Amino acid sequence: MDSLLQDIRYSARKLIKSPGFTVIAVATLALAIGATTAVFSIVNGVLLKPLPYPKPEQIAFIASTGRDGLPTAMSTPDFLDYRDQSTSFVGMAAMSSQVMNVTSAGAEPTRVRAAQVGARFFDLLGVRTQLGRTFRDGEDQDSAQRVAILSERMWRTQYGADPRIVGQQIQMDGNAYTVVGVTPASLQYPSNIDLFIPFVFEPWQVDPANRGSHSHYALGRIRDGVTMEQAAAELDAIAGRLAKQYPEMNTGFGGTAVALHERIVGKSDKPLYAIFGAVMLVLLIACANVANLLLVRASSRESELAVRTALGAGRSRIVRQLMVESVLLSAISALVGIALASWAVDAVVAFGPAGIPRLAEVTVDGRVLAFSAGLAVLTGIIFGLVPAMHVSRPDIAQMLRESLRGTSRGGAQRTRSALIVGEMALAVVLLVGAGLLIRSFIALVNVNPGFNPESVVAFNLSLPTQKYPVERDVRGLVARIEERVRQMPGTRDVGVTFGRPLDNSGMIRTTFEVRGWTPSTPDNRRLSMVHLTSPGYFSALGIPLVSGRFFNDADNRPGAPPVVVISQEMAKRYFASENPIGKFLTYGITHDTAETGAGEATVQGEIVGVIGDVKQRDLATPTYPATYVPFNQWAINFFSVLIRTDADSRAVMANVKTIMKEIDQDLPLFGLTTMKEAVSDSVAQPRFYMVLLATFAGIALLLAAVGIYGVISYLVSQRTRELGIRVALGASRPSIVRHVVGQGAALAIAGLVIGVVASLALARTASSMVYGIGVIDPVTLAFAPAVLLAAALLGAYIPARRAARVDPIVSMRND
Repeated sequence: MDSLLQDIRYSARKLIKSPGFTVIAVATLALAIGATTAVFSIVNGVLLKPLPYPKPEQIAFIASTGRDGLPTAMSTPDFLDYRDQSTSFVGMAAMSSQVMNVTSAGAEPTRVRAAQVGARFFDLLGVRTQLGRTFRDGEDQDSAQRVAILSERMWRTQYGADPRIVGQQIQMDGNAYTVVGVTPASLQYPSNIDLFIPFVFEPWQVDPANRGSHSHYALGRIRDGVTMEQAAAELDAIAGRLAKQYPEMNTGFGGTAVALHERIVGKSDKPLYAIFGAVMLVLLIACANVANLLLVRASSRESELAVRTALGAGRSRIVRQLMVESVLLSAISALVGIALASWAVDAVVAFGPAGIPRLAEVTVDGRVLAFSAGLAVLTGIIFGLVPAMHVSRPDIAQMLRESLRGTSRGGAQRTRSALIVGEMALAVVLLVGAGLLIRSFIALVNVNPGFNPESVVAFNLSLPTQKYPVERDVRGLVARIEERVRQMPGTRDVGVTFGRPLDNSGMIRTTFEVRGWTPSTPDNRRLSMVHLTSPGYFSALGIPLVSGRFFNDADNRPGAPPVVVISQEMAKRYFASENPIGKFLTYGITHDTAETGAGEATVQGEIVGVIGDVKQRDLATPTYPATYVPFNQWAINFFSVLIRTDADSRAVMANVKTIMKEIDQDLPLFGLTTMKEAVSDSVAQPRFYMVLLATFAGIALLLAAVGIYGVISYLVSQRTRELGIRVALGASRPSIVRHVVGQGAALAIAGLVIGVVASLALARTASSMVYGIGVIDPVTLAFAPAVLLAAALLGAYIPARRAARVDPIVSMRND
């Protein structure tokens, strides 16, 4: 122990005596370790950390599956059959979500996102409230008193963390709900939920005839001794029996259960692991750079080490002392890197894209600190072992001769060259990966969304059924909003829709039939998304007309002959061989029409026009067949308003808020944005991954160029006498430059070749992260190595110029 402490003190003194070397090495390693620690914090928080519930591996997300095998919403009758017939689960709870309006005396109306959950939801999760209680059995029945449980965030932000909130009533959508509890802050599922209310099934939902309406999911906990695969297989078997019982509505649907953690993480695992792999490459490049610095430094210490060897120090003793110095250097770097990582993690949590799950849970916790500590030791060993082994050889006479002559052994030089080749190869892999993401992102942002987002302001409204119980009330409010908005300065067009592009709300997918055609079969359904729109919607968004006509005001009134407009994709898929204009469609959904709320009408209409395809979910998702129905023929209490304006968008937003307060002061608007911002937000997650990988690639490029510069500079300093003799014998200075740059170029090209081969081998792993280009992209494979070669040549050219200015007389006199 005493000798180890002595090695630490000695190493500290040596680092202090070489401030230039120490600062460069610490800065290089701290940047790499900090970046690696920050990315590991994200990977740990999102992917590795278990959910904060008892036995989280037993919690299942339950859903139906479509023909593609992917999870999809289930119908209420199917859920009841899953719950009653399965034996793999201790219980199930249905879950859905809705937007509600909270009104309080003297306060601004607030829009909240409520999760509708079965009474056993919290028991199945194993979650207890921090205040009050969870739901009781029977509170999800229609006859029960309305109750609600607030999220910790809503309790803190809207009610000042007042513990007296339990037992009080809040008004939501015109109904009184009694607050019975507050969830703990650790409950983050479902995400972005403000409060919980019991899922009360309406009579029409449990009707067996409603099996075609897939509207919600479920949560379950499997029994001890049952695997998730066994539970999923049982649900699929039940779905198979239901398909035989109800072939018209259930054919083609299966059942499944997946671990809740897997459902929450979704498709984030591959991009995050790819980013983590990229930052590990940066760390390896940094280690190679520091190892080269240590090799150069060790060469200048060979006389010291030779003397220590001559005085009896064994090889293991010298290696240990050098390794202690390396680990101490990496430990200092890790401390600085942790500080950088903590800052970076806070920035990512605050400003990262909303699409990354569990991002709010990301912290620099104990596991991350342990990872960083292990990383410090490992990197210290990696970059310290090679130079330590090179300078600890026992040939004392040779070491003394070489130290006196100012030269180093060929083995050390070969090691430095190998490290540079490795750096270049790793940097190529990073640059190719970054290039693919950059090219993919450029292709993504250049995708035509199907509408013109410039100068369009949008906002959403959710109308409480107590205040707007029938369609006449909804139509009257929409008419007042459109009239007032048209009076605003600069307004050109106003449109209303249920199903705003890039909002992921208002999605109705249903079957349809064509009058005069053979009916579709369960194995070959005709499917379309259905959107409710006013006549001004198309002009407000600038959606092009392909054929026929748009709606007009005469179409958009109750009792008018039913008409529809379809998308170009729908025309191509189902009417490729004939003109769709004039065809009459009937859809597999109904809606209430009577002003009392009773009575139903089938959604149907004659095709009067075909419009261009509009991106609904995001820019990367292929467009789906879509139908547009006049809004006032099926006035719904959730809709978006879109305004095309020549005025400043901020002024328009302020005017919209004022107008809505004047029309209905208890009605909160939400989702107030510009469509240009909506398009930008839709690519926030791929932009985030691109920026991260591009940053790491830039660091790798810099480190590789610095590595080339360092090695060539050292070679020049070691070959001063030789270069002086070359000049004395008539070598021109340009030839000296070419000779020295050629050495750097040879190392760079070797690394580039290896890197390109490795990039080709790894390209397939990036297929899920790119859009619009192939993973074998010639432009990227040509451009990335070219940039790196240019940086390497620049790094070699600077010392080459210095070599060309060598004075042969001075160089030989110094020798």
